[in-house]
Amino acid sequence: MSNVKHISYYTNVVQQWSKALGPKPTEAELALAHVFGRPGKQSFVVALALRGDGVTRGQMLEACSLFDGKPTPQLNHMRALVNAKMFTRLPVPNAYALERGPNAQRFIDLHGAKATEGEPAKPAKKAAGKRKAKKAAPGATVETPISVETQPVEQPTT
Repeated sequence: MSNVKHISYYTNVVQQWSKALGPKPTEAELALAHVFGRPGKQSFVVALALRGDGVTRGQMLEACSLFDGKPTPQLNHMRALVNAKMFTRLPVPNAYALERGPNAQRFIDLHGAKATEGEPAKPAKKAAGKRKAKKAAPGATVETPISVETQPVEQPTT
């Protein structure tokens, strides 16, 4: 299976991109943002904040208006990631700029393969105590047992 192109979630936004928005986020910035959240406005703004210059409030509002015409600030997800120490906020004047925080690498190790490889992450170990169901032989019919305790319910007459 080929790798996921994270920019493909934002083709309508990238096609309308203007110079006032600054450089487009790279595939690596979008992939990192998608490790911490699903594709959408919130993750796109996180990817914009991961750029070297960060993202200003005006750029954030203009980029969000390219999605659906509503220039709404998308700071909830970014603030939650900073509070969880997944990212740290850089002191860039008049901009939101992020870099990986102290808890980011552990989270990426657990969940990052899913977003970067394009395939679902496979569990490392099977859960203890679960058995595999036996497969029926080809051409064999499987009968489901009927409960003896179940009795038909009489319908009331009117």
